[in-house]
Amino acid sequence: MTEHLPILIVLAPLLGSVFASITGWYQPKLSFPIVSTGLAISCLSSILLVFKLTNSEHDVIHYQLGGWGTPEEGKYGIVGIQISVDYLNSLILTAVSTIALLTAVFSKRSVERELTGQQRYFFSLFSLSVTGLLGITITGDIFNLYVFMEIAALSSYALIAYGKGRSYMASFNYLIMGTMGACLYLLGVGFVFVKTGTLNIENLSQIIPHTLQNSQAVFVGFVLIMVGAWAKMAFFPMHGWLPNAYVYAPTASGALLAPLATKVSVYAMLRIMVTVYSIDYILKSPNIQTTALLLSTISILVGSFFSLTQTNLKKIACYFIVSEIGYMVGGAWLANEPGLKGAIYHIVADAAMTSAIFMIIGCIIYRIGQSELKKLDGLYYKMPLTFAALVVTMAALIGVPPTCGFFSKFYLIQGAAEAGTWHFIAALLISSLVKAIILFRIIEIGYNNVPNPAKAGNKIIPRKEAPISMLAPTLIVTSSLILLGLFSDTLVSDFIAKALPEIPSP
Repeated sequence: MTEHLPILIVLAPLLGSVFASITGWYQPKLSFPIVSTGLAISCLSSILLVFKLTNSEHDVIHYQLGGWGTPEEGKYGIVGIQISVDYLNSLILTAVSTIALLTAVFSKRSVERELTGQQRYFFSLFSLSVTGLLGITITGDIFNLYVFMEIAALSSYALIAYGKGRSYMASFNYLIMGTMGACLYLLGVGFVFVKTGTLNIENLSQIIPHTLQNSQAVFVGFVLIMVGAWAKMAFFPMHGWLPNAYVYAPTASGALLAPLATKVSVYAMLRIMVTVYSIDYILKSPNIQTTALLLSTISILVGSFFSLTQTNLKKIACYFIVSEIGYMVGGAWLANEPGLKGAIYHIVADAAMTSAIFMIIGCIIYRIGQSELKKLDGLYYKMPLTFAALVVTMAALIGVPPTCGFFSKFYLIQGAAEAGTWHFIAALLISSLVKAIILFRIIEIGYNNVPNPAKAGNKIIPRKEAPISMLAPTLIVTSSLILLGLFSDTLVSDFIAKALPEIPSP
């Protein structure tokens, strides 16, 4: 039975989406439990697969769909669909499936309030989006990566459009940029296929680095794929769609897409870079490496400075994402061991940090009705657990030990110092400083107008947290920020170090 765990990770949420849509016509209340069950099965399968991988003699687990074999077996593997799980994507799979499950639980009450009568459609799209994200992470060929990318994207456009106000225009802008990114990616895949005759990632890793390093067509394909992935992840200067998309989206949509959609796109970029093309190929393309590192630095600074000018906590969090994308892309393009460790670790860490802050914002919106900073006065007294979670999450984003944010930044700074990329280090430090300023502003507002029992005549402010179904997932994700930091050595040595490709000596 365990040999079918890889396909179960994708199949469970896909079937959950289908059945939630069908049964929702007759029993709308069944949509949520059906989707949650599918996500729980996917999450459990991901965790079991991690244990299976660590106890296996091999560094990768393959699953061939429909009996198609690999090209070496002579069974039409060139066009066959392969699912692959290794030390790199097993981490991402676990993070995506776990956060998706917690977000589904978190979303139930907010969806009932914000999208009354639309639950069956929403949760069906929710599960379909998770299917696409998991498919991107687990697929073993670059064309099916595109297919899953579009499954995730199309459902994401609809999830964002469920919001109010300018959500339609925000979703349309996302659609335009996402479609452009997908077209560029697919065009790049075409260049690669024409020269290699295969779409299988494992086979491409044996062909391109050894026989096609000097091919202009393969290089053009690489550039197109990279730019397409950058558009999908909202990397500077293609980030304009992201803030409005997540600000005007429903609370539940933002809580799912903000932590996962961009991180999975970063993973896709990383997979193409280090597996299909190799680090040696990156190092022999100094112009594009320099450009990527420069854009990463600008992305960090732009995201940081724009977050400093915002007065809405949700929009601040959106610009945090822009800067965090710069962290991960820059770490990957440093193309050295510490930089890659930092990039991979930060994918997991930032997924948790972004999930935490968007869940916290969701709790605040549910109870207070908005996320404007000026309306958060007395938050420490009104919602003490939510306020504590917000402070811990901001500390992780700043990089305060022992949170996960500290360790990912440590590796990124180490990698940048080794590569002599001092502007990237400066951007990381400035970003942390900006986030510290925002944290102090939040603390100041949160403690403002807190009633003093010693003074007579103070009006009583009721203390009331968000519902337990929202608060519990929020506190679980927030706690993981500390746990990921405390167990960072284990995570790096047992998974990330084994996921690193062969890195040429300088």
